[in-house]
Amino acid sequence: MSDLVAERVQQVRKKRGWTVKQLAERCAELGAPELTAQALYNLENGRRDDSGRRRRDVTVDELLKLAYVLSVAPLHLLVPPIDGNEVAPYRFIEGVTTTPGIARAWIRGKTPLGRVVAREYFSEVPDSEWEAPAGQWTAQNVEAQSRAVEERGQGGKGLD
Repeated sequence: MSDLVAERVQQVRKKRGWTVKQLAERCAELGAPELTAQALYNLENGRRDDSGRRRRDVTVDELLKLAYVLSVAPLHLLVPPIDGNEVAPYRFIEGVTTTPGIARAWIRGKTPLGRVVAREYFSEVPDSEWEAPAGQWTAQNVEAQSRAVEERGQGGKGLD
């Protein structure tokens, strides 16, 4: 996931016409002075250890700060902006592959992902933010799916 965030930060930065130094200056102006040009360069280029793994992942704090400074929703640094009708596989959690559109809907709280109890998934949405999910997620379908998953004994087990 850190590699994707780093790639998206670089894409958005370049789309804005900013250098790494300019992004670092904006970060400092907006309260994230720790995101120096060197830190951003390392983030974008993913310094690797001898085994080829990133030396350090992008933190949630960095993701949020960079989204703020770049004036994009954090979602758009997590999932590439591919049309919702695109069915190309997208792997964003170890062992979980879906489409970019479904990944965005899951992050937005619009649809459960994998074998989860839909009732539990939607239960954390504050009443003031609740909107009836579009398409398949009617109240009746949420209950029917939840009962089916619970009867199979798969609630919360596995992501596929």
